[in-house]
Amino acid sequence: MSAAISNRIHELARAARMLAVIGAALKLRSGAGANVAIHEHIREGLRLALGEAAGDLDDTQIAPLLVEIEMAFVESGELFREPDRTAQWKIEDRNHLQAMGRSSSNAFDRILGLASTRPSLQAALDGVFLDVGTGVGGVALRAAQTCPDLDIDAIDIWEPALRLAAENLAASAHAGRIQLRRLDVTALDPGPRYTLAWLPTMFMTLPVLEQAIDRIAAASRSGGWLIAPLYTSPDDPFMAVMSSLRTLRSGGEVTQAAQLEALLRERGYVDIEVDVGPIATFVMGRLA
Repeated sequence: MSAAISNRIHELARAARMLAVIGAALKLRSGAGANVAIHEHIREGLRLALGEAAGDLDDTQIAPLLVEIEMAFVESGELFREPDRTAQWKIEDRNHLQAMGRSSSNAFDRILGLASTRPSLQAALDGVFLDVGTGVGGVALRAAQTCPDLDIDAIDIWEPALRLAAENLAASAHAGRIQLRRLDVTALDPGPRYTLAWLPTMFMTLPVLEQAIDRIAAASRSGGWLIAPLYTSPDDPFMAVMSSLRTLRSGGEVTQAAQLEALLRERGYVDIEVDVGPIATFVMGRLA
């Protein structure tokens, strides 16, 4: 092995440990306990990893930073352990599934932000929300927590995730407005029922995605919104490769917003917009 490769591996391994100690320090700030001597070493590791910036962290930043750090380790660890996994969603690990749920729940906060400047989308939050591929229920639960006039249909076909979703709903005070079902979106009954639908495209092949949009359109009320996210392709070439890899390993196929825009337009959606975020790009439209 060349010295350059060896040095680079050591450098990246050091960075991974720095990320771990930052996460550990944030967990301890949010209430987790630790041995005094260990806690001191973790705080020193935080200082060495972040320098003076460590003192700038405030409590409102902890939760989103922990989600980002957790997902980096969960996703990277799964890729390292199972690089030969087939190109479909077959995750059974409880911690991985729950981490995905914590990460995805932030998507509904973003929807709320978009609705604040779009009256017809705001009106859709007083109706029925379809959460396709609910996983462990992260998006559905956040919708129920933040929108008291919204009923939610949460559907999925992956039994390990549905079992965890049932546990998470049972522990929530908002579960009464969430109907959890094992249902393939391509078997969705016609409506009109839904005022808002969430369709994570990164878990679907193109033929399945086309069927899903057809079914959602048939099940939605006139004026109903569809928000279809796909992973954002970063400018950083390495992170762009990781974004495409994440889609492929999730069973997805569509990676370009323009292709998704065309699918919505062909099925009668209007006022189509593309909202680019650091992790996911939202393609959204309103049913004419």
